[in-house]
Formats: sequence, structure tokens, C-alpha cells
Amino acid sequence: MKIVKISLLLMALAILSCKENNKGKNAAEEKIPTETSKIEVQGHRGERGHSPENSIPGFIAAIDKGVDVVEMDVVMSKDGKVVVSHEPFMSSAYVLTPAGDTISKQQEKDYNLFTMTYDSIKKFDIGSKGNTAFPEQKRSKTYKPLLSEVIDSIENYIVSNNLDPVHYNIEIKSDPTEYEKSQPKPAEFVQFVMQVLEEKGIIPKINIQSFDVAILEEMHQAYPDVLLAYLVGSGEFEENMKKISFTPQIYSPYYKLLDQEKVTEIKQSGMKVIPWTVNEQADIDRVKTMKVDGIITDYPERAIE
Repeated sequence: MKIVKISLLLMALAILSCKENNKGKNAAEEKIPTETSKIEVQGHRGERGHSPENSIPGFIAAIDKGVDVVEMDVVMSKDGKVVVSHEPFMSSAYVLTPAGDTISKQQEKDYNLFTMTYDSIKKFDIGSKGNTAFPEQKRSKTYKPLLSEVIDSIENYIVSNNLDPVHYNIEIKSDPTEYEKSQPKPAEFVQFVMQVLEEKGIIPKINIQSFDVAILEEMHQAYPDVLLAYLVGSGEFEENMKKISFTPQIYSPYYKLLDQEKVTEIKQSGMKVIPWTVNEQADIDRVKTMKVDGIITDYPERAIE
């Protein structure tokens, strides 16, 4: 009888031990982070493939297509206004003068936005001419808006239409050879941009990106809580990272610089990978297989599933 009791006790302990082991295993499995399959889609300059770039109609169209992020560029006017524009001048590719005349390639840099007041800048038409690089782009008269106006327009549109919030990827267009020629120096430039973003209360929804490491260094020092993206157009990852004193949250290379090995290396360094500007369907599909974190594209509908 005593032997039977001991056997039953040993069986009970074995069952209890098995349950505890399975419980521990399940708990451990729950703690293992699973990589999300969601790839963030960013509308480049709105949706440049079909709408005038960096325009309010273009940003709204991108939102209607379901982008997660609207990507845009900012420059400065003579009177200290933050203007949404890719170039610090009136591009001959898509801009018409207030009189409706075309601008030649030789003339375009004479229209330096940093030497023009915003009232003058707003009179130029950035949508009626279209852009030969984007034959499907809708032609409509529009203008270079202020950053503050873009934010108000987007936020009001989202509320009015009961849409999900979007984030903002704002590129500070900066070139060290252009300091005090077509732009302020980095510290001043950053202050102008951040003043607008703080006044609009959208800091949790933004990241700042730039090719100019000096802009990123200034942002890192003055606004350490803001997400930063390091834009690169050439070079190896290791060499590019030697040019910056800290590790940004995002590494944003030209998509042709990437392969699976490089994506893995960048992620292991603690950064997200968001390539630009990925437009052809085959290229979009290819970078998706690399498990990038986001895609910046002129054709967001091609990347959205």
C-alpha cells in the first residue's frame, strides 16, 4: 500500500512538472517579438505620379489612396516662411510664371525662393504645366504652399472625413554649398521648421529627414526626441555611418543600394530601413521581399495592399 501511494505521488508530481514546463514555454513564446509584415507606404511629394508634387491637392489624393505617411520637402522664403518645395528655386520642369510663361533651365535658379517673399512665391503655378517625367500626372493650377497650411489642410481633411491619422516625413532640403545663398545655416533652418511643427502640435506624428548630416546633427542636439531619417544616395552603409556622430532611427537609402544582406545589416544596427523612390512594380515587389520597414514612392497605390 505504501508503494502504491509513493507511485501515485510521483505520477502527480510528474504531471504537475509537465504543466509548469509547458506554461513556462508558452510564456516564453509570448515574449518573443514577432516581426510585423506591415510595410509603411509613404506618398512621395504627395503622389507625384498622378498629382502636382508637393501640393495640397497631391497630399489629399495620397491620403485618399491610403498612405500611412505623406512625404514632403521644405525650403525657406526671404521673409522667414517655411515653404513646401523640393527645390529652393522655380523648377523649369513643372513651374509657370505668374503670367503663365514657361521657365527655361538657364533661368530657373534666378528665381531663388530664399530671395523672394512668400506672397511672390505663391503666385507661381506648379500644376498647369504638368511634368513630362510623369505623363499620368493630372494638370491643375496650384501653388507652393506653406508648411503650416499643408498641416492644417491635412488634419482638417482627416477629421472631416473620419479617416485614420497619417504621419509626416519632412525633408529639410539642405546643401552645405548653399548655406546663406538659397537657405539659412542648419541651426536657423531647423528652428524655423520646428517652430511650425511645435505650433501645430504634431511632433508625435513626424520624422525629419535630410541628406545634410549637419541638419541631422542639429536636430539630434536640439530636439533629441524627434525621429530622424538619414537620407543617402550613394556609398556603402559603413562609410555613410562614419559621417554621422549618432545612430538615427531610420536609414533611408536610394533603393538600388539595397540587397537582403544590407537590409539585415542596417536592421541589426538598430535602424529601420525605408528606401526611396521606388516606383516600378517589380522594384516595389523586390524591396518588399527584403522586409524593409517602409517604401517611399510616387505611386502609392502600387505599394498599398
